[in-house]
Amino acid sequence: MPGIRLFGRRFNFASDDLTIPSLIDIGLRLPLLVTFIVFRIKDESPDSTCPSTFYNGYFYPLLSVYAIITILASVMALISLRGTPVKNTRPRRHMPLLIYTRLIIVPIDISINVLGLILIIRVFHMCAIILRATIIATIILSWTVPIALFIILAFFIDLTGVISPEKKWEMRIKLIFCCGRGYGGQSSDIKNIVKTLQYLIDDERFDLVPSDVAAGLILLQHEDVLEERQLDIIQTAPLELLKEGLYYNSYAQSAFGWFSIAYQYRLTFLPRILLAMRFRSIGFCCACCSPCCQNPDSLNDPCGSQYSTLTYLLRKQKPVVLYANFLGAFHRAPFYIAADGEKKKIIVSIRGTLSATDILTDINAVEDVLETELFGNGHCHSGMHSAATYIRDDISTRLIDIFIKYPDYELIICGYSLGAGIASILAILFKPNYPHLKCYGIAMPGSVLSENLAMATRHFIYSYVVDVDMIGRASIRSLEHLRDRIIDALDKCNRNKLRILTMTLFGTLRKRRQTFHSVNSQTPALMDESFSPSTTLNIDSTISELVLNQTPADRAHLIMPGTIIHLYSINRVGLFSRKISYRACMSTYNRFSQLIVHPRMWLDHFPASYATALADVIENYDQSLQELT
Repeated sequence: MPGIRLFGRRFNFASDDLTIPSLIDIGLRLPLLVTFIVFRIKDESPDSTCPSTFYNGYFYPLLSVYAIITILASVMALISLRGTPVKNTRPRRHMPLLIYTRLIIVPIDISINVLGLILIIRVFHMCAIILRATIIATIILSWTVPIALFIILAFFIDLTGVISPEKKWEMRIKLIFCCGRGYGGQSSDIKNIVKTLQYLIDDERFDLVPSDVAAGLILLQHEDVLEERQLDIIQTAPLELLKEGLYYNSYAQSAFGWFSIAYQYRLTFLPRILLAMRFRSIGFCCACCSPCCQNPDSLNDPCGSQYSTLTYLLRKQKPVVLYANFLGAFHRAPFYIAADGEKKKIIVSIRGTLSATDILTDINAVEDVLETELFGNGHCHSGMHSAATYIRDDISTRLIDIFIKYPDYELIICGYSLGAGIASILAILFKPNYPHLKCYGIAMPGSVLSENLAMATRHFIYSYVVDVDMIGRASIRSLEHLRDRIIDALDKCNRNKLRILTMTLFGTLRKRRQTFHSVNSQTPALMDESFSPSTTLNIDSTISELVLNQTPADRAHLIMPGTIIHLYSINRVGLFSRKISYRACMSTYNRFSQLIVHPRMWLDHFPASYATALADVIENYDQSLQELT
């Protein structure tokens, strides 16, 4: 930081990012250089092995170029280590000149190898074997390095000024998501995504490069791991609510299909997947699109393999899978409907983020207006709203027929991560027709509904969050706050970036701290007024106002919906912690307004963390009650 400027253009790397590339360059060339020198010293009679034309036309020029490159790379590595990421960049002011010099040597290196190749072809058989191998390695390296340099410079170049910032981000999205096929040309939604990313990352007030973000996160992690947070226990989560969360968590995770098998059974997942698919993927069934392979109750599953995988994952619950739609696309989430005879529930389970297009749905975080019959009008996450509307249109008529067949059953909607957010919006849409409906959102995102809708749905939407799960705290505002914290941390830092990315990172990963320290202030009622948020976030405007240029009164901040169950650890935990003990409490959305940069912030979002946390809390529920009395 700031991004280095070459040839009048800004590149998305900084002058202190060249330490590792320079060391790699040295590591590749130094062994060849040493081999050449040793061979020349030991070869007392050059004419007896290779003729003088080889030495004069290829060996000595190449030796000189390699020596210059090695020295230049060493100087670049040393200069890159000087100064600090932000406050003291002056010691690295000559780095562009060194890069220009290094680029000038590239065509010289290539020319020597091209000209020398002609000589080598003639005398190659006359040289020693070790020299032949070294020559081949040199030729390969002389072509590989320029190609790599060209790709790196092309990848990191900032095209601002050549094309518009919006076009730049749209090109990146098309590149990542297969030339736009994943989002089906829905240009208005893509423009919202582009402007959101541009607002968060390309703000002209800041000049961040990817390594700055990584270094800043490590610095914040060092701070956040050491911070002690008081967790005011408003109320212990009811045991029944925890059991229901664990039960419907299995349905939510089953929607991931093959990925869930691979995650749960890491060592034996391949034979299990083949068994679940009945070996259809390796030709044991008839042709892939043959009618005998397809299940009449599923869509977008021509081989029937995903349906078979789903029934395999649900073998313990043994529900009747009534319908499944495995279409995964932008604003589309795979889901299934099952009848659980034990609980007498009709369960709609929605898959979370698994594909690249699911990520696009996540990022489309502009607020949509959500009109409801029971709770008035509010706002919701645009991408989740579109996915929920698609599912509603697909299953509305089907649910009527299902409840005619199962009249004494009740409707449950559940989902994991992105699926949890979609499930909560879908639950609001279906609530007028199904008064007994409940929604269980496992790993609920932190930006789903506006405050009025989130508070109005506490009696039928239940959101579960494990410890420092980053998705439960992710929102436009929390990401904006994180960006500002990164800039502030880098500004105060007096260490070079390599030290931050190595020693500071490893030191932080070894630390074990208790993230939350509980303080008992319980109230007897589950849904009384004291459970309402004690504070309201001070919000001036929303991302939609900045993106869509609308007035503050038109938009509302999105928060986590419903009743929130926080599963927090009571141990000193680190990245590699095992057998973590958890407790559960009722929480409020304002406690999830900021991201906690912690080694486990991503691991806590994994399915295993939720299954483990819920099971542990249920097993030690009586003990947790005694601790709070």
